[in-house]
Amino acid sequence: MTGRAGEQSSSEQVTELTMLFQLTDALQRAGSMGDIYHAALEAILIALRCNRASILLFDKAGVMRFVAWRGLSDSYRQAVDGHSPWKVGERNPDPIFVSDIDDADEPEALKTTIRAEGIRALGFVPLISNGAVIGKFMTYHKTPRVFSKDDRDLALTIARQLGFTIERYRSEEARRTAEERLLRGQARLRQILDSAKEYAIITLDDHGAIASWNNGAERLLGYEESEALGRSGDIFFSPEDIVADVPDLEMKAAREQGRATNERWHMRKNGSRFWGSGVMLPIDDGGQDRYLKIFRDRTEERQAEQRQKLLIGELNHRVKNTLATVQSLAEQTLRSSETPGAFATAFRSRIHALADAHDLLTREAWEGVDMKDIAHAVLYTWIEDGRAFISGPSIRIGPKQALALSMALNELLTNATKHGALSVPNGYVEVSWKCERHCQIEWVENGGPPVSPPKREGFGLRVLNRALAADLGRPVKLVFGPAGVTCSIHVEIAEARANPEFEI
Repeated sequence: MTGRAGEQSSSEQVTELTMLFQLTDALQRAGSMGDIYHAALEAILIALRCNRASILLFDKAGVMRFVAWRGLSDSYRQAVDGHSPWKVGERNPDPIFVSDIDDADEPEALKTTIRAEGIRALGFVPLISNGAVIGKFMTYHKTPRVFSKDDRDLALTIARQLGFTIERYRSEEARRTAEERLLRGQARLRQILDSAKEYAIITLDDHGAIASWNNGAERLLGYEESEALGRSGDIFFSPEDIVADVPDLEMKAAREQGRATNERWHMRKNGSRFWGSGVMLPIDDGGQDRYLKIFRDRTEERQAEQRQKLLIGELNHRVKNTLATVQSLAEQTLRSSETPGAFATAFRSRIHALADAHDLLTREAWEGVDMKDIAHAVLYTWIEDGRAFISGPSIRIGPKQALALSMALNELLTNATKHGALSVPNGYVEVSWKCERHCQIEWVENGGPPVSPPKREGFGLRVLNRALAADLGRPVKLVFGPAGVTCSIHVEIAEARANPEFEI
């Protein structure tokens, strides 16, 4: 080619190369899909010598939609929206160039719409990503046109650059979205972990070093995150557990069995101990985090459980003792009762005395009971009638002593109502005690008939002379005098309250 034609061809080649360079540069610098579309449309208009063009992409539903255009009316875009010669994902389609819409094999209605827009020639150029069509760009010409091989090659060059750029941008956008989602997820997870203030949530690496540390761990263990990260996870184990390799054994159990329970004493930074309860789990594909350890302070619950076990054990012991006492009461009362009626009356009285003493001790959690409460519970009816009087300091005695004293006072009262001071209208009873390191309790009957020692030792005497003396650790002095029965009882005490004496 020579002369003006050759110069024109050479000038066009320079223009095309310049345009392609500018397109490549613009696409590389594009910061958004809008920038990409703008640069591509500029290149299409220049390279293919048209004044109208558009870019369409398949949406998520697989419908071809306009995303950018130049020189097209709204009515035209609405009329042809969704039209595509290819299906979504079609592999390696060829471009389609229509030199004159009048000669195209298209429905007449579509051809009428295109002509009404002032379009006679047009090109469909596929946009490819990973070998499959994702959209197209269109060129529009107002007069019929024969598209050359150079036009086709140039159009495909632009399409390849545009398709590659769209693919790259979408990948980067997906990566950014995934990273943002991951960061939001991590931030949300951290927020959740830090809000679990009652739980220490810790991760460890392969070597047992601390990889993460939540606010709950700071609160529970006393170490700030900056102090804990990178240190061995045994910092919160007790010295004896460290010597026994418990931290390593716990990780081994988690690794081999899928979980390891964590129920043991732990150490805070300040050296105090607490009962930690939780679990250690292995983390699959956790990167630096290979073990997850979650536990909380259950010291109070642990102590409550221990107390409950002790109480249950003590309750079992007391129930057995009580049953043995009831059995002994029944046997001894039966031996000393001449008739079933006498047995019922005596046995009922003794069971009531035992029950009253149990009630007093239960109200005091079986930690002891005041002497005056024991005396008042046994003599209540006679105190109300003005025929029994009690006096002495407020002093607490233990459960065993309280039960024994209650039974002894009941036997003395029973004897007094049958044979002693309370068997006659004017008789009365005085119960008093004086306490230093031990208490001396005096039972004194007044105004009753003359009494004499019984000819045989009944249950009441056995309670006083044997059982009571054994339980109190001191002998009991019982005197049957002409003026009435007197009884001296000694009780060891552990605690005395300096309340003034009282009298009822």
